[in-house]
Amino acid sequence: MKECIILFMVAILASCSDTQLAESIADVKESDLVKENANGSAEINALVERARWGDGQAYLQLADCYRDGIGVKKDFLGMMAMVEQARIHGAIHNKMEYMTQIPDDNDIKHFCNLMDKSSDQLREEKDSIMVQLATIDSPDAYAFFGVLCVESGDTIRGLEIIRDASERGSDFAALLNALLDRKGKIQLDKMKLEQLAERIPLAYKLLGKLSRKPDENGIIDERKVAYYYMKADEHALLSRREARWLLAYHKKDVGTPLLTESDVKRLEAFISFPNERVEIVADTVSVDNIE
Repeated sequence: MKECIILFMVAILASCSDTQLAESIADVKESDLVKENANGSAEINALVERARWGDGQAYLQLADCYRDGIGVKKDFLGMMAMVEQARIHGAIHNKMEYMTQIPDDNDIKHFCNLMDKSSDQLREEKDSIMVQLATIDSPDAYAFFGVLCVESGDTIRGLEIIRDASERGSDFAALLNALLDRKGKIQLDKMKLEQLAERIPLAYKLLGKLSRKPDENGIIDERKVAYYYMKADEHALLSRREARWLLAYHKKDVGTPLLTESDVKRLEAFISFPNERVEIVADTVSVDNIE
C-alpha cells in the first residue's frame, strides 16, 4: 500500500494530490497504554531534546520507543514520524532499512507489511486481511478495517467504523475523522485539528500548513503559523523546511521575538546536513535505560 497519507501527516509533503491521498490511506497506529514513570518520562524528554538538535540516532531511538511502547504509548504513526526524521538526518538510508529489523512477532511489522501492498492487492485480499486484523486486539486495527472499507468503496460503513475506533481510543482514527469528509476524501478541518492537536501533536504540522495559506482577504497570519510550528518543534516533529521558515520569520522585525538565542542555535543545527553537523549540546540517553 502507498505511503502518501503517512507522509502527509508526518512530513507534510505536498507531492501527493488530494485524490492520491484519498486513494492511498495507508497507515495504522497501535494504541496500547504502557507503563510510564518519572524516569521513563525524563529519558524520553532527553531523547526528544537531542532530536530537536537534529540528532538522527535520537530519532531512531524514539522510533523504537514508539514501536515497542517504551516510556510512551505504542504508536505506529509516531514511529513513522521518527523514522522519517532519522532518514532526513542521515541515521538511515531509507525507511526499509528500519522496517526490516522490526521483529516478525511485532504487530507493527504486520501493519508495515500491509502498507506495502498496492490498492489493487488490498481489494483482492480484503477478506484475508480482515482475518489478520481480527487477530490484533487494537482500536487502531479496527480503524484500519474502516480504511479498507473506504478503499473498497463502502465509504459509509468505513467512516462509521473509523468513528467507532476513535471512540474506543484510537488516535489514528481520531485524526482520520479530522481528515476525511463524507465521501472519504481528504478535507482538512482546522477547528477539528485544533481540538486534536494537544492529544495528537502531528496536527500542529497540519495546522501550520493550513495557516500558511492566505485567508479570504489574502492575509496570512504568520505569527499563528510560527506558534503551530513551535508546538510541533516541542515534540521533535518539525521538518527542515518548517525550521527554515521559523528562523526566517524570527529574523523579521515582528515585535516581540518568539525564539530565544538558544532556540536559534538549535534550529540552525537542526537544518544543517549530516556532513555539516554542529556540536549537539543536549544530554545523551540510551533506550536501554528507559523503564
